[in-house]
Amino acid sequence: MASAVNPTSMNFSSIEPLSGGNYKKWRQDVEIILRLMDYDLALREDEPQALDNNSTVEQRLKFEKWEKANRMALLVIKRSISEAVRGGIPATDKAKDFLEAIEAKFKVSEKGEMGNLMTTLTTLKYHGKGTVREHILKLVEAAAKLTDLEVPIDDAFVVHMALNSLPDAYEQLKTSYNTQKEL
Repeated sequence: MASAVNPTSMNFSSIEPLSGGNYKKWRQDVEIILRLMDYDLALREDEPQALDNNSTVEQRLKFEKWEKANRMALLVIKRSISEAVRGGIPATDKAKDFLEAIEAKFKVSEKGEMGNLMTTLTTLKYHGKGTVREHILKLVEAAAKLTDLEVPIDDAFVVHMALNSLPDAYEQLKTSYNTQKEL
């Protein structure tokens, strides 16, 4: 279970580098840091129109603020991504576009992860290595990760899969569980 994060205690170094399996947490951490640093403007608003000789002082200030937020957001985002991941993302000069490219890359990998987790949840069997508790915790962890990927798994289903994953030596436990009254 993830511990609660106090956003006011976060700083740039508290972002766990994006390495593959931690996209959602990484994205949340990056957005919090950029907001705390007041550099999320480039993610929230589109680039202001280009400046010309007729631009007002207000337009120039808005453009400069957006430009700085965009540069800093790009630096924070790129710095918090592992080299291996960064190499697979098309370069762009806008932080919002770069973040969208990262999201697109990880949407595809989320589907694969969902499949792997579903396979784990439905096919994992206890073969006597390690403890039964560790085995069941693997199933619970797979279910929790699926829930994080917006595939809610009912607790009763997890219990059913856990019991079915146990060998015949645990038949008494299975029978006992299945005959107990609902609490």
